[in-house]
Amino acid sequence: MKENERISSLTPSEWAQVRNKYHILNKGMDLEIAAKTLFEVDEILKFLNVRYFISCGTALGFYRDGEFISWDDEIDIDIHSEVFAPQLEKIREVFIDHDFVARATFRGATSKMAVFKNGIKVAMGAVYDGGDGYRHTKDLKCPNKFYDNAENFIFCGRDFLIPAPIEEYLSYYYGNWKIPIKSYNPDEYINMSNELIK
Repeated sequence: MKENERISSLTPSEWAQVRNKYHILNKGMDLEIAAKTLFEVDEILKFLNVRYFISCGTALGFYRDGEFISWDDEIDIDIHSEVFAPQLEKIREVFIDHDFVARATFRGATSKMAVFKNGIKVAMGAVYDGGDGYRHTKDLKCPNKFYDNAENFIFCGRDFLIPAPIEEYLSYYYGNWKIPIKSYNPDEYINMSNELIK
């Protein structure tokens, strides 16, 4: 068994003991390595025909700053639950085959997986259709229209899907997204004035 495969299968308590070797929480990413890692993730997901969306702080950085937010500590990706959940084990195996550490949480419609390489974390989360006009995660909800109307955004010469209309999405998620807030506490930057929090 390869080392990254072994690490991918550690229990949560075992993972907590070695996690800092693969990713440091609340520390900005090396932007060049982050881009390279995202490109590799993009290639793998496209090979698997998995449609995904750049989301949350990564979408904010791309649109507002033309780059990852300098202090962001991970890359955010949303995938429709009906695509992600049934294939999660296969997706996990392919990332492991490509030398990523792949830490999957199997919980049906709200399954998620974080993949790690070169100190970069890419967080992939399932968003399910709640039948109420929203796509839901375990804790949040976001109008379907932002995914239904997703648009291509060019970053470093590559096309990525981002929720759209992007400014409306960012306002829904962050409120006044134009003003940078350097914080790792979601209570300080998430828009608490709408229906985002379930």
